[in-house]
Parts: sequence; structure tokens; C-alpha cells
Amino acid sequence: MYAIVDIETTGTNATYNCITEVAIYVHDGDKIVDEWHSLINPMREIPPFIIQMTGITNEMVADAPEFADVAEEIYTMLHDKIFVAHNAGFDYGFIKSHLLENGYELKSKKLCTVRLSRKIFPGFKSYSLGRLCESLGVQIENRHRAAGDALATAKIFGMLIQKDTGNHVTTALKRNSKEQLLPPNMEKAVLEQLPEACGVYYFHDAAGKIIYVGKAINIKSRIFGHFTYADYHGKENDLRNSVFDITYTLTGNELIALLLESEEIKRKFPKFNNAQKQWDRNYCIFKYIDQRGYIHMAIERYNVKKEVLKVFADFLSARNYLNEKMHAFQLCGKYCHLQKVKKACYNHELGICLGACVEKENPETYNERAENAIAAFRDETDTYFIVGKGRAGNEKSVIYIDKGHYLGFGFFDADWYNGDPEILIDVIKWRPDTPDVQRILSGYISRHAVTQGLTIIPKA
Repeated sequence: MYAIVDIETTGTNATYNCITEVAIYVHDGDKIVDEWHSLINPMREIPPFIIQMTGITNEMVADAPEFADVAEEIYTMLHDKIFVAHNAGFDYGFIKSHLLENGYELKSKKLCTVRLSRKIFPGFKSYSLGRLCESLGVQIENRHRAAGDALATAKIFGMLIQKDTGNHVTTALKRNSKEQLLPPNMEKAVLEQLPEACGVYYFHDAAGKIIYVGKAINIKSRIFGHFTYADYHGKENDLRNSVFDITYTLTGNELIALLLESEEIKRKFPKFNNAQKQWDRNYCIFKYIDQRGYIHMAIERYNVKKEVLKVFADFLSARNYLNEKMHAFQLCGKYCHLQKVKKACYNHELGICLGACVEKENPETYNERAENAIAAFRDETDTYFIVGKGRAGNEKSVIYIDKGHYLGFGFFDADWYNGDPEILIDVIKWRPDTPDVQRILSGYISRHAVTQGLTIIPKA
């Protein structure tokens, strides 16, 4: 037996939005044998654009039952049947989530009439419910209302069963087919051809725009994980329903995947990625010499035009580091730009600064200590390469860090490398350095360098 379902909601995310109407038609594979329909009080205001689309107003649902009041009836109608809907993931995700909140766990096999229609009635320009009904000559009454859309879906489902000469319904219901998990607007072949390798993957919408960027050690497994989890999580369900195509870039190892993912999220600004979207620049300590010849050190956002001494992921880390060196080398708080004073810095009063700020110490003597501090910066900020696994064969990946600044990554043939660092530099493609990149590098190298087979090669 099949339960053909349609719902209306206050929005698209099952985690945050609520159901306003449910319609269920029980189908025995030949005809409709039972039906159930009700408006649902969502216990919140219905957004104006939803009212305009569905015609369901706040006044209409004011006296309707809450979902909790009808949860048992809905579960009874669904639990022993195959769940059928047009874009089944959307309806199933909402119903499952709402039932679970009320103590009922729905575990039904699903059939999506969008996916089935693409296979059984190929070649249509659109498989939206309205356009599909037009193509098949099915009349919809009360469009965008649950009962009207569910009845139209039931009629389409009957036609699909009659025309299913390729046994697509039976195939979709097999335990290992995974058809029930897949996005309604994507062919299974696209997913089957995904690599079981490390890289970055991109979800595209109907217009080809990137709507999500992710990284994975196993791209194929991770992507199937998105769709498996969609029945339990509103965001994943919304994402699944929006995906029309998937592309990917192989990276060879997880560290490069993490770096590329962070960069791509900032470049593409995908709709479904929430973190790492902002192009925050790193902070740095830089050096300049004033008109009187004194060396100054200051903290600002990273700027390639300045003489950068050391790069930091955040301002506080840079300030603490410079403050430590200021005390260790008896530097002027004013010339380190850590103390805003007009005359003598506070360090001079404490005997730490030897008077450069009030010209009691000449530039040559002060600058000698400042240069010693800068030398300590550079001793602690190495220039090096991180070499790891490549994408195939003898290929290796390489990340270039220059005085603490991330310059990018590339790939090279291990057979070509003879120890000359210029060979590694030549394959580097420049990439932007950001606080997120610095966080990824410091965290990953400290935790995973050995287990992931990364090799640190200092630049001579």
C-alpha cells in the first residue's frame, strides 16, 4: 500500500518551520482506497509570501488542530505504507520531524514522483508538479493546497505504475538502491560516478550556481551522508531539494582540502555554508623607520606593501607577542605602538625603555636592540614547505609558508624533485592568507602531521 502525501508549511526548513496542512491519499497500486486531510495550526504567524502562494491564512488555521493533536492519526495512516510524494524528501522530512517531536518514529520506504517521472516520462522540460500535470493532461484543483496537490500526485502515480515497463518503482524500493535518499532533481549516475577520494565538492542549483562547498576524505561517501541525514535535519533536507548537479576537485590529502574549502567558501559565498564566509585578513607586526631614524613596530591588518615581520590569526595574539618582545629587548612602548602617549612611554618610567621616546637614547643604540628583536621574530617564523600525498601515482602536494605567511599550494612529480626548493616554489599557485587559513594550518599540523604523512622541509 502507498500513502501519497502533500503538505503546506510556513517555510522550507523542517527544523525551524511548521506544517499548516496535511493531505494523505492511500493508494493500493490501482486506485485510491482511503484519504485524510486537515489544516494544522502552526502556532506561529504564517509569512505573507506563504499566504499569497497557498491561500492559507492565519485566520483559517486559528481553530485548526495543532500537529500534536493529530500526530497519532497521521502516524497510523503512514507507518505501514510506502511514502509517496512529489519531491518526497521535503514532505517526508517535515512529517518525520514533526512526528518524532510527538513520540512517533516514522521509518517508511519512500518514492519520489519527480525522480520516477524523469525515468518513466523522460524528455519533459520541467518536472515541477504544475508543469508535469500539464504535460500529462492531469488537472489540478486547488493548486498549492495539500489536498489538491496530493490528489494530482496520486493521479500521476497511477500513470507511473501503468507505464513502468522498466520496473523503476521496484528498483527504487530495493534496500541497496539508495534511490530514496537522492535529490529529486539529480540522476543517480551523477552520484555513482563520484570518486572515493579526498577533495572539495560543490553542490549546484538549477542555474548552475554553487550553493554549498564541502571537503571530504572520501567524496562519494560524504555526499551520500548529506542525503542520508536529510530526513533528520531540516537544513540537509532543504539542501538536498536544491541540488541539481555536483562537481569536485581532488586534492590528494585532507590539509589541502581544508585550505581549498575555506578559500572557495569565501570566493563563492554559497547559500548553505554559514561559516568562513567573511574575508577577514590576518593581523601582522610590521616595521618602519621614522624621520629621526628610529625603528617602529606596529600591528595592523596584513598588507603586502608593508615590511611584515610576523603574521597572526588575530589582533590579541599579535599584541601579546609584541608586548613580550618589547619587555625582553627593552623596547619603547611608544615605538612599539602599544602605548598611546605624547611624551615618554610608561616603560621609560619603569626603567624598561632607555629613553628613545624622549631622545635620551640615540637611534643607533635603540635600533640595535630592535633588530635583535626582529631577528628573534624570524628565528621563530621559519620559511618551509609542507609536502604530502598527491592526487595520483608519484604526485606529491606542497604548501609554501614564507616567514609564517601562507602563500599557496601546488602539485609536483616526486621523480622530478632533487632537493632544490625552486622546483617546489615554481609549482605553487598563489592563494590568499586569512585567519581561517592560519587556524587550519596551526591546528592540523600540530595534531595530524605525523599520522597523515606530512613532511616539513625547511627552505635553505
